[in-house]
Amino acid sequence: MNILIITPRIPYPPYRGDKLKIFNIAKQLSKNNSVKILTFIRNKKQKDDLKAFGKYGIEIQAIKFNLLESLISVAINSLRKLPFQVAWYKSGKMEKAVSEHLSGNKYHLAYFHLIRMAQYFDENIKNSRTIKVIDFTDAVSLYLSRFLSVERNPLKKMFLKIELKRITEYEKISEKFDTLFICSDTDKSFLRENGIKTKISILRNGIDTEYFFPEECEVEKNRIIFTGNMPYFANYDAVLYFAKEIFPLVVKKVPGAKFYVVGQKPPQRIKALHSNNIIITGFVDDIKKEYLKSAVNVAPVRFGAGTLNKVLESIALGVPVVASSIAIEGLPKELLNYIVVADSSTEFAEAVTDILLNYQNRKNIMNEGKEVIKQLLSWGNIVAGFEKELINLVRSKSIQ
Repeated sequence: MNILIITPRIPYPPYRGDKLKIFNIAKQLSKNNSVKILTFIRNKKQKDDLKAFGKYGIEIQAIKFNLLESLISVAINSLRKLPFQVAWYKSGKMEKAVSEHLSGNKYHLAYFHLIRMAQYFDENIKNSRTIKVIDFTDAVSLYLSRFLSVERNPLKKMFLKIELKRITEYEKISEKFDTLFICSDTDKSFLRENGIKTKISILRNGIDTEYFFPEECEVEKNRIIFTGNMPYFANYDAVLYFAKEIFPLVVKKVPGAKFYVVGQKPPQRIKALHSNNIIITGFVDDIKKEYLKSAVNVAPVRFGAGTLNKVLESIALGVPVVASSIAIEGLPKELLNYIVVADSSTEFAEAVTDILLNYQNRKNIMNEGKEVIKQLLSWGNIVAGFEKELINLVRSKSIQ
C-alpha cells in the first residue's frame, strides 16, 4: 500500500506519547508498504530529526509551523466554535499540501493522527478513492471532563468548560472518515455515549521491545520513579499530588526513600520541589536506565484518558508499578495482575511502602509480567493487526 501519515509533530526523537506511537507505526508499516509522513516543522534544529527516517525508507515532508498564523487563528476562533487546540494547528500551507497529496488518488490510505489534524479533511478530498482514517488516540472530551473535575482555579475552569463543549461537538468530525481509531475500550465507550456514530476500532499503545527489554542493573532499594512529559497537565498534577500528599506518608515508614521525577521541561512548580529526597532530573538520554535503577514506578494520575506508556514500559522492564484506577484504564486485563492499584493518598502510600520494604516478593511477580506484555503489546504485533485492518479497508473500497 501507499500510505500517507498526517501528524502535527515530527515523530522523532520518539520519547513522548504521540511521537513514540507514530515513529513505531511508521517504522513497522514501512516494512511492507510505501510510507510518507506529512507534518509540521518548528525550528531549524528539527531538520536533523527528519534524517532519522531515511534508513527506514520513509519519506517525510515538513511544513513550516507559523506561530503568528496560529495566534491569529486562535484569536479569531475565540468567538467561534472551533476548539482552541484545533485552531492552533490551522495552516493554509498544510491544507494545500494535504489536498495536493490526496487529489491524485496516488495513496491507498491516508492516516490522520490526532483530532487537531482532522480539520484537513475537506471537500476537495471527500470524493478521493483514498481510504481516510482518523486516530484520536484518546477521547479528548473524556480527558477534559476529568481535568475539569479536579481543577480549582476559576479562570482555568472557565476555559476548560468552553474547550470541553467545543471538543465534544467537534469530535463528530470523525464521522467523515472511514474509521476512527482509539486506544482503549473506555475511550470508545465514552465517544459512543457522546453520540459518535462512525466505525470505531481499537489501536492500542505498544512497547518497543527492542529497546524496553530487561537487563541486569543494580536497584536502589528506596528509589521511587515517576516519568512523563512534564508540561502535560495530567503528569504535572500527578507529581504535585504524590510529592505533597503521598510521599510524606511513605517517608514516615521509609526515611531513606527518594522520589525521582524524570521527564523533559518540568515547570517551575515542579522544579521547586527539588530537595534531598525529591530529585527533578529533567530530560534524560536513557529512560530505560532510570526505570531499571528504581524499586517502584508510580502513576498517581487523577485525570486523563487513553493508556499510559509509563505503566507499559515499567511492566516490560519488570519494575513494580503502583497506579491509580484512571492510569490503568484501557489496559488488557491480562496485565492487571502486575499492577498494584490504589486511589486514595493513604492507600497509595501503603502500596508504595509495602513494595519498598518487600521488594523481592513483588519482583518475582514482575518477572512473569515481562513476558506477558511482550506477547500482547509489542509494536510488531500491534501494527501487524493494524495493517491487516487497513488492507481490508482498502480492499473493501476497491470492490465498491
